[in-house]
Amino acid sequence: MIPRYTDHAANERTFLAWVRTALAILAFGGVLTKFDLFLRLVAAQHDAGAPRPYGATAELGVTFVALGIVLFVAAYRRFRVTRDAISAETELRSAGPAMERALTIVLAALGCGVLAALVRAIVS
Repeated sequence: MIPRYTDHAANERTFLAWVRTALAILAFGGVLTKFDLFLRLVAAQHDAGAPRPYGATAELGVTFVALGIVLFVAAYRRFRVTRDAISAETELRSAGPAMERALTIVLAALGCGVLAALVRAIVS
């Protein structure tokens, strides 16, 4: 039996939850970028000289993809630090909910950007 197995299993489940979140963010970024390409195709078919009638969805999509990649790395680092602390049976002094707070702020800001791009697309 692995010493402190339940602690290691909980740490792994938490890591996998972060990985699922990162995958979802990455996939959403891909969808936004693909949507921008679709809008470019539609605009090119209707009027090649017309200005873009939509927001910065490609830029937002790339930002979401980059955020997903950063989140993969941060999740693995957090998993590894926690795993080492469990194995060494030392007390892990948490830095607090800094990663969660930062993720929430960044996602809220990106969400506002997506909303603004969608409103701009509807109004135009």
